[in-house]
Amino acid sequence: MVLTERRGAIAILTLNNPEQYNALGGSLLQELNAALDTVLQEPAARAIVLTGAGKGFCSGAQFGGDTFNAGDSIASRMRGTINPVIEKMRNLPIPIVIAMNGAAAGAGVGIALAGDIVIAARSARFILSFARLGAALDGGTSLFLQRSIGVARARALALLGEPLAAETAEQWGLIWKVVDDGDLLNEALAIAQKLADGPPISLGLIKAQIESAWSSSLTDTLDGEAAAQGRAFVTDDLREGAAAFVQKRPARFTGR
Repeated sequence: MVLTERRGAIAILTLNNPEQYNALGGSLLQELNAALDTVLQEPAARAIVLTGAGKGFCSGAQFGGDTFNAGDSIASRMRGTINPVIEKMRNLPIPIVIAMNGAAAGAGVGIALAGDIVIAARSARFILSFARLGAALDGGTSLFLQRSIGVARARALALLGEPLAAETAEQWGLIWKVVDDGDLLNEALAIAQKLADGPPISLGLIKAQIESAWSSSLTDTLDGEAAAQGRAFVTDDLREGAAAFVQKRPARFTGR
């Protein structure tokens, strides 16, 4: 299941299947999808923190039952479960901070990297376990890894399946920051609060720009930037931000 908690404008979502290191089985993906929808429908929610219960962040697919020999049904199941969640996380206008409290394996790596800012506990690690199991990459990992750390490192991690320590992930640019385990949630909440205090329309536009620019030409990117800026410049938030800058005071953004 997915636990939900609100702290002011921050929604905290916790993957809660600690006995199986928050494996993506049963209804967990459906609940995560629904929880994201619920946050999106709450006007007061301006940032999300996603973390895991227990010692792991997310161990990926839960094997058992009819998992093996399922053939095309696995492809269909993925298209109806994890794929929509990954896409929703990337397309959500609300910024998502990942508080990676432990290991992420398999599709759990995709869930982690689908966030906007990833903070990892020092003991956390990334494990692309697909090749060890005889499986192919999923959860968006084939794209996210190459974007962040380049083809050579992505290929080696995927083919060898060797664990990647959080500190190395930070050095390589896969994640934003590594913190001591005991400081993880407070650090994630502090970042989420900074995002929640920011201009919601602007942050949503920036998220969309960064996502689309990966597959756009320079001409299309420049045109998209002009369109986005045109939307931003008619908001009350931009006028407030400009006034606050001139008056040397903190801005008070309203999302309008």
